[in-house]
Amino acid sequence: MSVTRIDSAIPYDSNIYLLKGRSAILIDAGTGLDSDNVIRSIWQALGGIRLSAVLLTHCHADHVGGLKAIVEEFGCPAYAYPPDRDVIEKAHANILVSAMMGLQLDPVPCKVLRDTDTFDIGDHRLQVIHTPGHTAGGVCFLDTVTNTLFSGDTVFAQGFGRTDLPTGNFEQLLHSLRQLRNINIGTLYPGHGPGTDDGNRAVRDAISMMEGAY
Repeated sequence: MSVTRIDSAIPYDSNIYLLKGRSAILIDAGTGLDSDNVIRSIWQALGGIRLSAVLLTHCHADHVGGLKAIVEEFGCPAYAYPPDRDVIEKAHANILVSAMMGLQLDPVPCKVLRDTDTFDIGDHRLQVIHTPGHTAGGVCFLDTVTNTLFSGDTVFAQGFGRTDLPTGNFEQLLHSLRQLRNINIGTLYPGHGPGTDDGNRAVRDAISMMEGAY
């Protein structure tokens, strides 16, 4: 198993993960404010392996701002789940919350993610799980080879994603977390902050926090 976190100099950038097997997959793209360094780090981490896709956990600018530069550099497709896909393709600033981060983003074409999709690169086999609540088209990616979860802003090592931004919904997020409770999760790789080796506990704790907020 090979998972590399691509570091950025921007404190509020999303976590960017590179998974390597027969080819490589990138999960999320950061703000783009440190694109030169991020792209250089991706090339170094690839070690000659082809980048075959960029998978997006959701449409917020801190996760997709660097997308255009990355797909142009590596010539690979990007994938996003509707309706977040449409937000990225139309550069809908209000839902991207790009102005909040001082960003002006261009439209980027994306292929459609579906619940039935699997991305198999041998050492990693990613299954798409729709987890609305932080955004309407938010997803997690479960690596069924290693039982690791790339959770975007659905759940963190300690906490859960905010639901007060456009298309966010508290009840939907709680439902999504309850669905994740039925999955055996080892390592959790969240969209921000550190990971944890006990993903199941992180999900349970997030549910408890949300239920206590009622």
